[in-house]
Amino acid sequence: MTLPREENRPELRRVLGLAAITIFGVGDILGAGVYGLMGRIAGLTGTAVWISCILAGITAAFTGLTYAELTSRFPKAGGAAHFCHVVHRIPLITFLVTFFVGLSGIFSTATGARIIGNYALALFPGTPPMVKDYIAPLLFVLLLGAIAIRGILLSSAANTFCTIIESTGLFIIILVGLRYLGTVNYLDYPAALPEHAATPAMLLALSGASLVFYAFIGFEDLANLSEEVHTPERNIPLAICFAIMITTSIYCIVALVAVSVIPPRILAESQSPLLDVVRQAAPGFPIWVFSIVPAIAAFNTALMNLLMTSRLLYGMSSQQIPLLPPMLAYVHPVWRTPMVSVLTSTGAIALLLLCFRNITTLASGASTFMLVVFILLHIALIRAKRNPTFAPAPFSIPAVVPILGILTCMGLLFRQDIPALKTAALLAAIAIALFLIHAVILRQRRLLNP
Repeated sequence: MTLPREENRPELRRVLGLAAITIFGVGDILGAGVYGLMGRIAGLTGTAVWISCILAGITAAFTGLTYAELTSRFPKAGGAAHFCHVVHRIPLITFLVTFFVGLSGIFSTATGARIIGNYALALFPGTPPMVKDYIAPLLFVLLLGAIAIRGILLSSAANTFCTIIESTGLFIIILVGLRYLGTVNYLDYPAALPEHAATPAMLLALSGASLVFYAFIGFEDLANLSEEVHTPERNIPLAICFAIMITTSIYCIVALVAVSVIPPRILAESQSPLLDVVRQAAPGFPIWVFSIVPAIAAFNTALMNLLMTSRLLYGMSSQQIPLLPPMLAYVHPVWRTPMVSVLTSTGAIALLLLCFRNITTLASGASTFMLVVFILLHIALIRAKRNPTFAPAPFSIPAVVPILGILTCMGLLFRQDIPALKTAALLAAIAIALFLIHAVILRQRRLLNP
């Protein structure tokens, strides 16, 4: 495969409007996380779980607004890595951001593929472990790759379908639990969880918010679709704002319903908390539905993360001075998708699934480092606002927003558990080592080809 010359290289196809990109954002945020995390959050905060949802939504809003202005200023595939490349102009920072955003996407897609396999095969007891642990997840990854390669319109249609299904599942939970609202005290930290009685309520709420926050990380995926959206400097900022407002409202209502139907201590011990809420609130409801809905939610999140990762590779390889091999910038002449980047991302995810059955620790480390990435982005926006050489932003936010974003991200970072912080440090050391190797190779090439 020969990479076309820069002036003849086909571009990505701009086909997504405001409604489509907003649905992308809502579908990405309303992923499988809410179906599995609600019990863990209730285990930390008791019936005040809704406060953690609001705090996470506020933190996401600060970071999302920063993404919104940066996207309006620099509407190009690459997202956070592209923003840091343009503003900070420090190759190591750009490489670290690319490394961790890419890892986050790969880990999330691999985790989603395992969730899809587990739920999809739950209706077939006695499935051999080889099929459940390897064959089914790999088949789902190949399907995701095929959809991503075929075109952004097909990906958008699949996302819309999945978003409708997963949203319907959450609305069913809300409807069956509405009659339980108001039956408990929604500020009951110590009574529900006596082992946390000595911990200040706000710290418990922050711990819960640090878990909820990762369910909101969909704006990176939206930023990476900049080159496939009509008028991205307007539509992506609006889509980010709409998606955060919609999903925060849904999460808060679901949280209130969940702790109203089932006590937090019992909810925290459940492997499928929202499924248990439906069992308790509507005993006659067909439970098999909630074996399918989380699988579709996981499929949607995995698809979005695969799209994000492939666009990240494409964006950082199509720079004037590419950070990644230029071959990753190859765009299929008919489908107008970054085919090599999609194939590379799909292959990395498949390899991860084959090598690791449990990638939770690695994923938590990469997710923890994403908070550092967000802090770097807030700093980048502050610098861009102060730099007179940058044109005024089509979508501008007050200077206080990125400052508050730094403070809220630091607050969540300090509430991360020790294993996640250690893993993040290990992955950072690996990234720095790879950067140094890459720098040495580039230096040798320049010496050989002056």
